[in-house]
Amino acid sequence: MIKCLKTNNNGFTLIELIVVIAVFSILSIVVMPRIINYLSSARDNFLIFSTIVTKTFDDAFINHRNNFIVIHCQSQENDIAEIPNTLFERTNGISVAILNDNSEFIDNPNKLLKNREFPDSFVIKEVLLPDGSSFTSGNVILPVYSSGTTSGAIVHILTNNEEEWSLIIKPYIKVPKVVKGYTTYEDIK
Repeated sequence: MIKCLKTNNNGFTLIELIVVIAVFSILSIVVMPRIINYLSSARDNFLIFSTIVTKTFDDAFINHRNNFIVIHCQSQENDIAEIPNTLFERTNGISVAILNDNSEFIDNPNKLLKNREFPDSFVIKEVLLPDGSSFTSGNVILPVYSSGTTSGAIVHILTNNEEEWSLIIKPYIKVPKVVKGYTTYEDIK
């Protein structure tokens, strides 16, 4: 007597597997660039900010001149904005200036040091100076001397409206340090 056993096959068919792979492929094509842009945009902006600071030190030392890093906070509300100069009308960015023959601030002619305005996902919230002063609006001028030194500053940056970062510019070190969270001068002593 021959018994016929019915087998219950609970596996996936080839068509079902192909459909699932196709859906995952489409999702990865659509979603992955957005995730990469989300993660890399803050990193790119920190790299640009740090590179401009580093190149400002090099330019001052090589060309035997004083440069001025101008940090433009998110909002524009301080006295220096009243100076009739387009350099001080900028917001949420960084510029490098020099003094011309008339003792007026102008953009540094070095193309690597051109003004950089940051997107809304990278906001300059506050600049702390070593003397204890704090600026949350307007422009902060940080001189970089021909000897390759500066007084230093801590720049507080908010990325993606949630992550707090500090960019620390030290007096004798040309490459700034980026740390997670808002830090103060007491924290780095």
